[in-house]
Amino acid sequence: MTPAALPTPAPKSREIRALTGLRGVAALYVVFFHANGLHAFPSLVRPFVSHGYMAVDLFFILSGFVMAMTYGGLFEHGFSFAGFRKFLLLRLARIYPLYILMTVITAVMITTVLSGTYRFDDNVLRALPYNITMSHVWGLAYSIVPPSWSISTEWAAYLLFPASILVAMWLPRRYALLGVVAAFGILIAVAYGPQWMTHHAHKGIGKLDVVHSYAPGTTLRCLAGFYIGLVAFRFKDLVPARAAGLFLPLALLLLCYKSNDVWLVAVFAGLIMSLSHDEGLIARLLQGRIAYWLGLVSFALYLIHDLVQKIIFKSFPAWGVDLGLSKMTWVFVSVAVSLGIAALAHYYYEKPSRIWARNLIRALENHAPVFSRANYVRVVDYVRSVAVRPTTPAE
Repeated sequence: MTPAALPTPAPKSREIRALTGLRGVAALYVVFFHANGLHAFPSLVRPFVSHGYMAVDLFFILSGFVMAMTYGGLFEHGFSFAGFRKFLLLRLARIYPLYILMTVITAVMITTVLSGTYRFDDNVLRALPYNITMSHVWGLAYSIVPPSWSISTEWAAYLLFPASILVAMWLPRRYALLGVVAAFGILIAVAYGPQWMTHHAHKGIGKLDVVHSYAPGTTLRCLAGFYIGLVAFRFKDLVPARAAGLFLPLALLLLCYKSNDVWLVAVFAGLIMSLSHDEGLIARLLQGRIAYWLGLVSFALYLIHDLVQKIIFKSFPAWGVDLGLSKMTWVFVSVAVSLGIAALAHYYYEKPSRIWARNLIRALENHAPVFSRANYVRVVDYVRSVAVRPTTPAE
């Protein structure tokens, strides 16, 4: 492999603050998108807000980029079970504590206090095991926490990570680029393909808004975006920081029009590559205190906001809670409440549990296994020493 075919390594400890801020803004975009589904926004902003589902595709590309940056080196010399186990455990430490908490809380609430107002098109007890294992969107069950469909698809991407990172980063460039062509081919098939691919009534119109648990396009949408993110990391140095000034306005423009979803994926990849340098005006704006803080709490916000919105827009009216506020005011109330709960969950549960889980993984790695060769030798030596030990003559 020639040096030109190799990606530029990134320091493991370096955080790209602009990408953290980008993730936070995208998470807030998703919140407003879901609110628009419960109360129609003014017509002036509705086209832009109703395209918010594409923020999840941004997440997929960003996730692939960050996984390549952080864990790509684990498989530089090929597959190893130790490296793969470490990767999966670290990802579980990152996403699982808050995910399982929200899954259990939502399952309990929709079968008790919210049973009359919360629609769930599945049997909770039947769906729960698949949701617990994050395999539900693989054609097995509906999502108990609706936004968790993307977490289930990303779990599939993690399980395929050793193969995808090998092609994206460590094989010659032509193979990585052929993979990108295949990934965009998959996205085109999802956006314009048949009804069985998406389970959409509006088939073949160019939309990537595929979230159905029993539609193969849902997981394929993630796998394609994730792989594009892996390759984007490899070639990030080809896109200068100043290009963010082109990619961001172009993305905002395309988000105002439908049927541009596949093009948006390409623009998102370029935007992430340009912001990865953490330099320039756009990067500095995303490094700002508000955007960066949104990035820190983005995972909690993503998992929590849907339940908050369903309570406010579905349960409150059924319970007679009105307070004389307009629907649009309730939208901003739901956003504020979601942000507040997300902040509490992040600082007092998600972050401490992640630290605890990572410390546990580190302790297990440093602890010698019970059935190691060294322990076997010790046992054998002890048995031999007992067997040959001279006995005391009987008196």
